Amino acid sequence: MEFHQTLSMASLPSIADFNEPISEADEIESVRNLQKHGDSAFKSKDYAQAVTCYSEALEIDSENAQILARRAVSYIELKEFSKAGDDARLLVKLNPHVPQGHYLLAVSLDNLKEYSQAVVSFLNALRYDVKHRDQLADNVAVVASNICEFSEQALHKFEGMPPFQKLMTVGEALKVADQNAVCIEVLQTALDLQPLDSLHQQRALFLVAESHFTLGELDLAKDKYRQCLALALQAGNQQYEAKSYRKLAEISLRQNDLQQGIVYYEKLLSISNDLVSQHGEQKMTEMVGAELHKIVHETLCGAYRSMGDLPHALQHAKEHLESVAMDGDSKELLGNGHFTVASLQEAVGDYTSALEHYQSYFTATKAQKDRIGMGWSYGCLGRVYHCLCNYSLAQTYYEQQLQIAEKLGHLSMHATALRSLGDLADDSGMCEKALEYLQSYLRISRKLDEFETECKAYLRLGEVHQKNNNTEHAKYFYEQALNLADRTSQVELAQRSRCKLAYMLVTSLDEKEIAKAASLAETLVSHYEGLLKASKDNTFLKRSEIEDMLAVSYDIVQETLTSLNRTEEALEYTEANNRWEFYSIFDAQMQRPVTSGIREKEKPGGVSIVEICKLVNTVNTTVLYYALTDNSAITWVLKPGKGCIKMAKTQPCKGNCKDFIAECMHRLRSGSSRSASLVYKTEYRALPLKDSQTHNLKNKFLSLSTDKKSTEEAIVPDISPARQLYEVLVSEVAEFIDGEDKVIVIPGKDLIHLPFDVLEDQDGRLFGEKISMAVFPSLQVLQVSLGHVTEDYSNPKTLQNNEDERRANSSPVYLDHMLRVTIPPSQRPHHIVSDISYSAPMITQQEMTNPTYVAFDTNYYHKKVEGKDTVKVHEQRHAQQMTNKGSTLISETWSGQEVPTARQGQVQPYKQSAGKEYFVVVGNPYLPEKVQLHGKIWEPHSELHFAQEEAFKVAKYLNTSAIVGKEAKKDRILAELQKATLIHLAMSGSWEDSSLACSPSSTAHPMPNGSYLEEDYLLSANDILGLKLQARLVVLSCCYGDRHRELSLTLPLTLLACGVHSVLILLWAVPDEVQDKFWHHFYQELYHGISISQAVVQAKKAIRNDERFKECHLWAPFCVIGQDEVINLCQVKQAMLDQLVNSTEADILKRLQKDALNPSNASGKDAASECTFKKLGPHLAGLLLHHQHDEDILPAVLHMVRECSKLVEQPPSIPPTPHVPQGIIYSPSAIPLLNRLGFHFQPQGARNDIPYVVFPQWDPEELLPPAVQALEGVIGCSVDVHCGHALANVLECQESLISALIDVLSFTKHMPEIQLRVTDAGVGQLWSHNIARPFLGSLGFQHVGSLLMFDGTNANKKLLNAGLQSLCALMGEKGLAMLNRLDMKYLGISSKPVALRSARKTPIKSALRSASTVRTLTPSLRAYTPLPPPPPPKRLPSLNPVLLGKDQISLSTPWWSQNVKSSEMRDKMRLAKSVSDTHKEYNQYMTSAQNWYHNSVLPQADESLSKIGQPKPRPSKVKVKAGATPSCVREPVHREPELTMEAVQQRRDYANFLLHSRKADITWRHEEALKKLYLPYVQNAKQSSAT
Repeated sequence: MEFHQTLSMASLPSIADFNEPISEADEIESVRNLQKHGDSAFKSKDYAQAVTCYSEALEIDSENAQILARRAVSYIELKEFSKAGDDARLLVKLNPHVPQGHYLLAVSLDNLKEYSQAVVSFLNALRYDVKHRDQLADNVAVVASNICEFSEQALHKFEGMPPFQKLMTVGEALKVADQNAVCIEVLQTALDLQPLDSLHQQRALFLVAESHFTLGELDLAKDKYRQCLALALQAGNQQYEAKSYRKLAEISLRQNDLQQGIVYYEKLLSISNDLVSQHGEQKMTEMVGAELHKIVHETLCGAYRSMGDLPHALQHAKEHLESVAMDGDSKELLGNGHFTVASLQEAVGDYTSALEHYQSYFTATKAQKDRIGMGWSYGCLGRVYHCLCNYSLAQTYYEQQLQIAEKLGHLSMHATALRSLGDLADDSGMCEKALEYLQSYLRISRKLDEFETECKAYLRLGEVHQKNNNTEHAKYFYEQALNLADRTSQVELAQRSRCKLAYMLVTSLDEKEIAKAASLAETLVSHYEGLLKASKDNTFLKRSEIEDMLAVSYDIVQETLTSLNRTEEALEYTEANNRWEFYSIFDAQMQRPVTSGIREKEKPGGVSIVEICKLVNTVNTTVLYYALTDNSAITWVLKPGKGCIKMAKTQPCKGNCKDFIAECMHRLRSGSSRSASLVYKTEYRALPLKDSQTHNLKNKFLSLSTDKKSTEEAIVPDISPARQLYEVLVSEVAEFIDGEDKVIVIPGKDLIHLPFDVLEDQDGRLFGEKISMAVFPSLQVLQVSLGHVTEDYSNPKTLQNNEDERRANSSPVYLDHMLRVTIPPSQRPHHIVSDISYSAPMITQQEMTNPTYVAFDTNYYHKKVEGKDTVKVHEQRHAQQMTNKGSTLISETWSGQEVPTARQGQVQPYKQSAGKEYFVVVGNPYLPEKVQLHGKIWEPHSELHFAQEEAFKVAKYLNTSAIVGKEAKKDRILAELQKATLIHLAMSGSWEDSSLACSPSSTAHPMPNGSYLEEDYLLSANDILGLKLQARLVVLSCCYGDRHRELSLTLPLTLLACGVHSVLILLWAVPDEVQDKFWHHFYQELYHGISISQAVVQAKKAIRNDERFKECHLWAPFCVIGQDEVINLCQVKQAMLDQLVNSTEADILKRLQKDALNPSNASGKDAASECTFKKLGPHLAGLLLHHQHDEDILPAVLHMVRECSKLVEQPPSIPPTPHVPQGIIYSPSAIPLLNRLGFHFQPQGARNDIPYVVFPQWDPEELLPPAVQALEGVIGCSVDVHCGHALANVLECQESLISALIDVLSFTKHMPEIQLRVTDAGVGQLWSHNIARPFLGSLGFQHVGSLLMFDGTNANKKLLNAGLQSLCALMGEKGLAMLNRLDMKYLGISSKPVALRSARKTPIKSALRSASTVRTLTPSLRAYTPLPPPPPPKRLPSLNPVLLGKDQISLSTPWWSQNVKSSEMRDKMRLAKSVSDTHKEYNQYMTSAQNWYHNSVLPQADESLSKIGQPKPRPSKVKVKAGATPSCVREPVHREPELTMEAVQQRRDYANFLLHSRKADITWRHEEALKKLYLPYVQNAKQSSAT
């Protein structure tokens, strides 16, 4: 930098010496002179004088940038770098975008040896100085060489590099030198300098992220890693993709985001496997790092375990153990691996495998002489044997652990051993010994100085004292635990202590203590309900433990509130407790979030007594509501219009109330020893339990145990259990239900397994015989069931006007004589009508004395009177006249009679009216020899012969056909469930897993080991969720076996949530003969027109009258849950008969040459109006299903369609006439697909197996391009058998499902760095769909907590691209937009116009808002405004076109009968020109079709004609068919078939049909084109189309 030198101004006096004020012009002149003299001094190298002059000038103008810069340079020449730096900083502050200040600051800092800051300043100068970037980059490299060592050779290489490459090299060197802050600045400048290629961008971003990570700036590092990942995914760079995944996973786990960390690690495992397959293990290690699999599997095991996902944790623990064993690592690591696997297997209940790995862990610790490890292994082995009820062996191991802990002085192990021995003694019934061990455990825990252990010791001591009825001791220990937990902020232990203490206070006689218990319990309910809600998203919370604590809290609240006579509040809490189980099922069906149990007004579970009483008023039936606690059985009686009229609290004579009820129910279902032999005649219909092996081991050890406590035989009371239960549950409220015809019973969770109708009063009468009853688990289930019953699904108007009906039927509004709103007594208690915002209508102009009812609806005063339109009246009159001319059409029926079939000009098709009701009976589905169950191979032992016999008998009762054996496929049963009125299922199943065993679906395919997956044959509750069922009764004759199983309500409640009115189940197993008798009488009683519950009672009575089956347990278990209604079986049978008549008639008419009753639709209008998805989807699905039988079909069809597409685009002079490939003829869907695309086929001579192909001459519906695209995608998906079958199921679904799948797949493909969440609206619904979920799973999607992860292996990416390609091909405009990019405006819509729907209603928008988006999303996510309504039709008064019936258009005014205005004349001329062009265009199509026919069909005929008259070759030897005698005519083996006259005529007819069908298609499309030209001018088009 050079400055002009001037003369010295040393003799000029300083401005500061003058005290007199000077003018602004003098100041400017003085500054100019001082600057001039300073420049002169600088040129003469008198830098001190220059500084003096510049300083005096700056005293006048302190912000003069030019002078500041020159003084800074002078300071640099004087070696006063600190002062130069100060001037440079001030210069940067004044002009931050001017490079001069940054450069001077960099030079100053460089000379001050502040190299890092100097590099940053040089970089700032480089950003703003475009001309000198190369030199500045060199300066950066030179200064950086002082921080990170550069060799001379490296510096010489900089000469030929561009600036960004120099910066990249410097940045990498700085990273190696661990200068992370400077490295970030250098590389960020390189990124901002100019657009880099993708590889350099990834390298720079990764190094920047690494530097941020080293500095501990995790959020900044995560952002840069995500940017690097996005570029790597876009460029397909798997190296940086894998590195980014690994670092992102580490950051996520550090930030306790386990779900996201798991997703990144899972993706890292997938891509590492791809890298190994492509480059080898060594190259992958160089790219990603050493020992990747061991580290990742170990980390994933811990992460899944923390989330509570034990199966996945166990899977990764096994893989980590396998990696450690293969690498031959130390025995310590191997032992730790065995310990991890064993602990997880113990947690999932696989005790046998856990024992093996604990033994291996013990062996490893013993080999290492690790006494501490041996002690822990003894404790683990003892704990497993304790769980298996092998108490003697468990005690031996516990004592070994205790001895080792005492010798080593290991306090933690010592405490654990004492706790285990105390628990074992307690379970063995040795109370004193248990207390002794636990007291020692408390003493050791105090030495540990671990407050959590000490608190647990207090709680355990209190539990043992409570079990032995030492109330005061138990209360003391619970209070100690509570005080300690509150002092040490142990929140969960404090809540447990409160729960235990409140339970002890319940039995107190002091009202204050009971009130304290109530207060504690209400707090606990609020706390655990909040945790239960949070557990849906927070996987750290263990839902099962929370549910147990919540149930105990509710019991305490019920007991205390009833003791305090707060009856209604107790009922509210009871209903809130009962509805929690149904919440998850109902919300999954309705796809709305689970609400909190506590309202703003502190009402539990969102329940109020007002709502309860209003529901009772709605059903107009007395309700018996039950709750069971340890101390009493509570009963509420609710009557319509009266509310809760009685609360009864009954206690058994002695002992725990729940134990008493359980004992009575056990006696009820066990029966006497006389009838015990009959139970062995029961067919086993229960699937093996997951804990079957554990259950058998427990029984074995208990039977072999010598230390088993001897017990006296229980004294069985003389009174029957049914009568005892009646005394406790019904006798106190019997007087309040006398005279009632029907009651609704809400038994709650503890009594749902009790058949109430078998309870017996003092006179020996059964409760069910005296009164009809309907059983519901909770009032919410009743409310949902009422919604299903009252909703009319067959009436589309009901569905469209659902909101209007809700308002009209919500609450009647009555007015008194002063027109004030009043509520009649029958509607009290009531809600304020807050959801109705309409104003009350005018009643009348005259005064009324007492108006009784006013509905908020449209009345006369809301109607608008419009004037008459004379033109419209003229058009309507003309249309009516033209319509009447066609009202005498006659059709000849199959009986020979002629009937008028025209109504207002339209021929009405005849069809027999038939209902949609029918029966479905399923029994004994065929199960393969090997299936997977609970992660293991299960081999079904035998078929269910009695289930099949039962199905045939029930089908005979109902006059239908049973679905049995291999016909009872899972997909067929799912389809039948959605349409049937009454369903009877006799099959294997599991209450615990909520599943039924069907035959594998038609799309199922066995695994390599020959077994079928669970989703192939198990019909689970998740499969049923989302369906719209309309069955009025479902009979579940399944899920029972030789071992009694507690009934899980998940499967019945799922059916009720999906629309089923009632479910009939068996609470326990009964002999097959009893079942046979019951089903016979049950269905016979239903035919008599009685309700379901009464039919059950009568069937039970018939069984009870049989001397063999008098005992209660043989006939009692049949129980109905849901509505008690009458099913008219005769009406259903009549509907089935009508359906049979219709189907038979359709089959007959299809075989007739001429439809005898209905006019045939030869135009193909309905087919042409279908969307591409409906045209091609079913045919493609059929091709996929047939692909496993012949893999050459799909490629052959694709080849034919491609050739056809080329011929249509560039028609040849003579079309080719190839033969059809051999396999296509035998494919069930190939020929229909080709026919739909316009292909025809001509026989070859006398043979029909290899016909000629007649290609279509045009593609008017534009189906060929999407067909080619769809076939390419289908072929890509068919590589994987499960993916192909899942896609086949998807292609047969509705268009809305396809659209949602396209959204998810396109989003995953084009924005893979953004993570979808299952909690997002729409994504969760799609993932829970029984057809979409298998398809997504086959593509590589997995559910990790609340995230939906895509496993992005190369194979899965190919499948995703193929699946998206096939689906987009069928979705028209949206498919074209979403295949190659993510178009936001199409998210959430199907094939409708884009602007007709809001873009906010999409399953992906919430994912975009919730995800950490690293890519700029355009266009914005605002909602698209709807299109304005279409303009009104144009008027042509001189023509007045009118739309008539059968889509005919008539001109109501002759063409030249009226004077025409100029504007109308222009419209008429345009219309005439369009009509002329249309005629011309379609005439060309007709000529083309004629020529195409002659050029393609006739040559085929000529080929056969050329052989006529030619001499046939006569070989000397001919091979003939064997078996003919000499007198018979010998028939050659290879005899060529000859055409008969009939065959010749048939081929001629078909050739003519081919030509005429194509001409008819052109004619119809010609008419449609003309219609579209006239429709804009038709005034009555909307009305006519509506009619």
